[in-house]
Amino acid sequence: MVSEEQLQAIHQKLQTLKESGELNGKGADRSENLHRLFMYPAMMVPAAQHAVIKAVADCLPVGAWAMDPFMGSGTSLMSCMEFGFNVYGQDVNPFAVMLSKAKVEKYDIHQLKEVCKVVLDKISKDEDTTVAVTFRNIDKWFNPDIQIDLSRIRRAIQAVDSQLIRYFLWVIMSEVIRTGSNDRTSTFKLHRRSEENIQKRDINVIKEFTILVNRGIDDVALYWDKLAKEIKLNEECRNAEADIRWGNTKESIEIDTRFDLLVSSPPYGDNHTTVTYGQTSYLPLQWIDPRDLICPYDYVKTTQEIDRRSLGGQTIKKKILASIVPLYEKTPTLKSFFEGVPEEEKEKYYKTLSFIVDFDESLDKIISSMKDDAFYIWTIGNRFVGNREVPNDQILIELMESRGIQLFERAERHILNKKQPKKNNYSKTMEKEHILIFHKTAVL
Repeated sequence: MVSEEQLQAIHQKLQTLKESGELNGKGADRSENLHRLFMYPAMMVPAAQHAVIKAVADCLPVGAWAMDPFMGSGTSLMSCMEFGFNVYGQDVNPFAVMLSKAKVEKYDIHQLKEVCKVVLDKISKDEDTTVAVTFRNIDKWFNPDIQIDLSRIRRAIQAVDSQLIRYFLWVIMSEVIRTGSNDRTSTFKLHRRSEENIQKRDINVIKEFTILVNRGIDDVALYWDKLAKEIKLNEECRNAEADIRWGNTKESIEIDTRFDLLVSSPPYGDNHTTVTYGQTSYLPLQWIDPRDLICPYDYVKTTQEIDRRSLGGQTIKKKILASIVPLYEKTPTLKSFFEGVPEEEKEKYYKTLSFIVDFDESLDKIISSMKDDAFYIWTIGNRFVGNREVPNDQILIELMESRGIQLFERAERHILNKKQPKKNNYSKTMEKEHILIFHKTAVL
């Protein structure tokens, strides 16, 4: 169990951290670039995650297990690996599962370089003009020459024997799709560029793929070299495990392990109006060979299929109304907030309520997978709906404390540079996040 002296030491470290400016990226190592393998929506900030984890790391046992049940691009898992922790992550988005695997599983760098060299050579020699995939509105999102070149890249990746290297290459291809399609990159929602803009663009996806493959190899090598040099990575930690799976946290945690640490950010944005993780993944998923994807549902059935499966993705009023009274008992802040909304405006808040209902269900699964003396590091923002600030931070605190997990420390960080939508016509944009640290016996 964590001693009172250890808790006081953590508290002091966190106080120093808040005063240092590290949570806002001051002094961050800008050479750490594996996170740019694919620009996933609303990625957590590595420097902030690393700094907070560092404050509690000494209180965790050698070989500790850390979990992110909403892992997204795997940023928090990568930060935990820097301290030699075993990591487990799951996500409802099959593309997030592939992306995280590509970033946290160990490569043979020599093999990666050799295989990628063969792939690039194969692409350069491919004169086949057959388009390898077909889906609704393909011509809307991809010009004919882009379709042919992406098909050449796809065929070359499919010929690779190593699944892990295929993951790496699929992710690189996905970043090329993100920037080379006719979709605007200024928003995470699918939104076609103007015809005039499309005609002006000069895109060579094979050239871009080649550049990003070589850059990605360097980034992978740099990250793993950094891990090898970390003082905390003794011989036992060097063989730490990384377990990445598809999973719907509302339903279960897909592993029986009990965890020492949680580092996560629940997808607190409205999936249909702010951070559309699924829509961002939709076009790449049309091109990735489904044999390399793990998912029990038709993830490309519609552009919103993945987002519907995420927290708050389905607004079922009957479920919300049945859950609201028990929720009010756990979180008086939610009760006060929702009852303060004028009756004629309550309709627009049902998606917010749906998220909280789903998150509350997920907390039962999460906490049952944690050890009694585990630490929880949650990052959450107070989004705006109808120009009203939803107090997600206080709601989360009350939901945790209703389960006997006490708030130990809190901090704020500005998110002006976070990868988030540049435009949000629905409401005001969040400018800060709350980092909330919990422990069963530690009190703020």
